[in-house]
Amino acid sequence: MASMDAKGIVFSVISISVLAIIMAGCLRPNIITDSGLLNVTATATNFSVFIEAGCIEQGNGWLDCSSTSLDKRFSCEEMWVPKGLGGLSPKVQIVECNVLAKNEIEDTTAGIVRLGCMLPIFRKYIIFVDGEYKLIGSKEEFIQFFAPVESPEEALAFALALTGAYADYNMTIPEGYVVLASEIRTTYVEESGGNFKVHLFDMQSCGCGSHPYYSVDYTVTLAGDVNEISTEDIYQNPKLIGLCVD
Repeated sequence: MASMDAKGIVFSVISISVLAIIMAGCLRPNIITDSGLLNVTATATNFSVFIEAGCIEQGNGWLDCSSTSLDKRFSCEEMWVPKGLGGLSPKVQIVECNVLAKNEIEDTTAGIVRLGCMLPIFRKYIIFVDGEYKLIGSKEEFIQFFAPVESPEEALAFALALTGAYADYNMTIPEGYVVLASEIRTTYVEESGGNFKVHLFDMQSCGCGSHPYYSVDYTVTLAGDVNEISTEDIYQNPKLIGLCVD
């Protein structure tokens, strides 16, 4: 009888969990669209010099620069058009260069942001300045070149460049996804105590778990330091719950 009771308890817990997911999936959050102090138009990244040099923009921002040899010169596995970096100062042409760390020692200093899961892919940037292409390969180099941060647009650029998060100005939740927040505010930037608060989004893509999409707030200082201050799960794909991603 005790065994049956235990099974009944387990079944009840599972049923409640499934019901909770179904109920959450029926939620329709209040989505607040407000860019705050952000001039969205001014944040578009300038990369035209790379196109003029022979790079070809493919779908989703991928750049095919094989005809220019820029990818080989800077050891880029892939090159991309970064979004939202138009607010950087000084104004330069810039593209993203993703590199592969070759060993465990290099893994700790291979780039600005780690992008892959088990595969050690790191983000760097190539800029065009004073008539030549230069590589920015670390957070320290990025901050040294672009700091101080003096506008909401530049704070947004720093938060995007130095983290794995992304901006979203027109939030839409895919059909069938489980909603986890009653209210979602799209990307904005606010000045706060001499610094900037930047509201972005990310997803738990690696490891095991529920793999939620979540909002994430960063503080960007005048000196260019970017620090995470809070996160909130907002929605998830029910098909990914419990999945392990390497």
